[in-house]
Amino acid sequence: MNRTYFKATVREITQSMGKFVSIVLIILLGSLLYVGIRGVGPDLNQSANHYFQQQQLSDVKVSSTMGLTNSDLTSIKHNKNVKQTAASHMVTLQKSRNQVVSVYSYQKQAKLDKLKLVSGKLPTKTNQIVLDAKAKENGYHIGDTYQLPKNTNLKRRTFKIVGFVNSPQFVSSTDRGTTNLGSGTVDYFACVPNGAFSQKEYAAIAVQFKNSNHYAAGTDAYNDQVDRQKASLKATLSKRPRDRQKQLQASAQAKLDKQSDKLKQQEKQLAKVPSGYQTTQTKAAKQELTAGKKKIAASEVQIKQIAKPTYMYNDRSTNPGYQDYFDESHSIAAIAIIFPGFFLFIAILITFSTISRMVEKNRREIGLMRALGYTKREIAMKYIVYTLLAGILGAGLGGVLGMLTLPQFVFSLLSNNNLTEFVGVIPWSYLAQTMVAGLIATLGSALIVLTINLREVPTNLMRERAPKAGKRILLERIKPLWSHLSFNQKVSYRNLFRYKGRMIMTIVGIAGCTGLILTGFGIQDSVNDLVPTQYEDVQHFQALVTVEKATQQVHADNIAAQKPVMVKSITARPTHGTANDTVTLMVPKTTTNFAKYVTLKSVATSKRLHLTNKGVILSEKLATDMHAKAGSSVNLQIGGKKVTAKVTGVTTNYAGHWLYTTQAYYKKLTGNSVQTTTRLVKTTHTKKAQREKLSRQLLKEKGVLNVSFPRYAASSLSTGGLGSVVLIMIVMSGALALVVLYNLTNINISERMRELATIKVLGFYDREVTAYVARENVIFTIAGIVVGWGIGLFLHQFIMVKAQTGSILFPMTIHYPGFIWSAVITGCFSLFIGILTHFKLKHIDMLDALSAGE
Repeated sequence: MNRTYFKATVREITQSMGKFVSIVLIILLGSLLYVGIRGVGPDLNQSANHYFQQQQLSDVKVSSTMGLTNSDLTSIKHNKNVKQTAASHMVTLQKSRNQVVSVYSYQKQAKLDKLKLVSGKLPTKTNQIVLDAKAKENGYHIGDTYQLPKNTNLKRRTFKIVGFVNSPQFVSSTDRGTTNLGSGTVDYFACVPNGAFSQKEYAAIAVQFKNSNHYAAGTDAYNDQVDRQKASLKATLSKRPRDRQKQLQASAQAKLDKQSDKLKQQEKQLAKVPSGYQTTQTKAAKQELTAGKKKIAASEVQIKQIAKPTYMYNDRSTNPGYQDYFDESHSIAAIAIIFPGFFLFIAILITFSTISRMVEKNRREIGLMRALGYTKREIAMKYIVYTLLAGILGAGLGGVLGMLTLPQFVFSLLSNNNLTEFVGVIPWSYLAQTMVAGLIATLGSALIVLTINLREVPTNLMRERAPKAGKRILLERIKPLWSHLSFNQKVSYRNLFRYKGRMIMTIVGIAGCTGLILTGFGIQDSVNDLVPTQYEDVQHFQALVTVEKATQQVHADNIAAQKPVMVKSITARPTHGTANDTVTLMVPKTTTNFAKYVTLKSVATSKRLHLTNKGVILSEKLATDMHAKAGSSVNLQIGGKKVTAKVTGVTTNYAGHWLYTTQAYYKKLTGNSVQTTTRLVKTTHTKKAQREKLSRQLLKEKGVLNVSFPRYAASSLSTGGLGSVVLIMIVMSGALALVVLYNLTNINISERMRELATIKVLGFYDREVTAYVARENVIFTIAGIVVGWGIGLFLHQFIMVKAQTGSILFPMTIHYPGFIWSAVITGCFSLFIGILTHFKLKHIDMLDALSAGE
């Protein structure tokens, strides 16, 4: 390119700086959102993976219903896949009526599940304790004396607080697990040196497998690797339940043998006493001896009945908050698949139209350059440089800004977890994709139009294209309506349909932006409606109360009604596949009035479902995971027993995996009777103070073990990240709408400069000229909003299906304010652009505009 032509290129940019900047901005916004949102999921995963590796979070926790011994520890260490282990003690205590604490043993040399110090120091003496950072809410400070209730598992009760910590075992900043003490939830944890425990058995053994760190936490590759190693570990410990049972029986038998030996000695001594010399004391001793023999006989029966302990292998997904974090990350990643892509598509479409129109507008210049002897390559270079610069600037700046800002912004809004250090990754693939997309929109469009135009001879290029022939539009054929329109209105409607390409492009641009804004509001509505919909439309009870005896009723001022049920945690597995789901099984004592507590409604027909003795009813997301439907079967594991149940229906459900059946069918499956020790409780009031009062009243009642309020526990569902992404999407979509409207209006005016100058010469006032253009924009905006609502409904449906993870099924709802706000935002931007247009039209140079084509 020669120097003169290069200057012409620079002049093209400087003289149309508004157009150039708008092209760069459109590509920048599209690239920023595409790279930024698509990078959120990987960055959240990388931040978590970095934290878990730093704190050496264990892969699996092995525990047993009878505790674990050194023999278990040795067996685990001998497994070829195990890298390292850490055995620990634990006891959960009710410190006060309102505080339940889990106390763990701490070993300075332990390399797994390392505590992260928040303040103070870690304990070094048996009289020192560190508390969960969450315990600060209860008013504890470093240096305070901390007292626990008396417990045989601890050597002491009083400790000195020396620090506050976080544990990688608790990703959630609020959830510390459940218990059968107090209100049913653990409030916080504490750690004391191992020497402060008097426990003989271990509560758990943490296990880290070899090569597990080679896989990123939360990924399918990591989960598959741990599943394989866990299966190997189970095989290693397969004989331990039987060995442990024998050990417990032998230990109990040894103690009983000692008692038996004592009784035999007493019997021998009593036998030496002549019958004539037996006293009252001798007779009492004989009676005591007889009672002792009966007791030993009963104990021998009990020893034989000592069951094999159940060994449990809990992976990271059982850690409070762990799965929620990755489920949220996966939901954001699912949203990122379609939303930013559509956003970028709109940006590319508008840019493509802008560039192609710009080149088309310069046809005469291209023809003149050809006539002067410039080669096609030299002519094309001006537009290649222009579009390359716009594409690289927009895509490059947008991609880098998106990578550096949006993921960290979303991470900073996640207040429901203990991860504090953001660790990002460079999304090379997304940066490359957005760069290619930006260049297709700019350089690609220029090359296509140039290729078409450069094929024509210079004389044809230097002539203006013949204007489109006027045609009658549909409205003209409706004579009563057409005759009542003013001249200006008739001109506007004719222009609308005369330039169909411009009309379609404008409507598509506005519709895309409106659709994106509506989608953002819709996602927010679906997230916010999750808990209310579950506990208003599906489950109508407010509290779950666990009691000792199935016959017990609970009493309190706030209770309106109650229903005895059995609630049990079981495992479901699909007929084909290995993925397990943890499911809550609910079996009512009777099916009478069960609909007042739980609404069972068919997903397929929306009709009421009824519990029968012929099978089970599954919740919708569980049925999807299990590939089950009415008439098929599902594999269940109930209390260690594997059974196959027939599915009689699939019910609408939004949070959690649920399975419902009758007492008769449960007994048919398991052979066991149903123990309805849970009460579904409906309350008259649901405010926090009233719930706390009800909980206190019930826990004072003899036989009440636990009180929980599922709806209010579920309100802490991890949705902060989704909310922040929605906020970003709405703001970015609004910004794109503003730039798109400005760009399209600017193009519209520049292409019609002679037309607008002509009507000014004919005597139209400035306001009339503005109305001449604005009338078309108003129609485009209204049409774009209506079409955009349709796009938004489709995008919302698609995204929320993709965002479903774990046991969550989002309700497909968009409330009317979303439609109103999406229209208002688009309308306000259109009005703002209309005001800018008015001032631009006031300053049209009529002579230059009219002579431009000569």
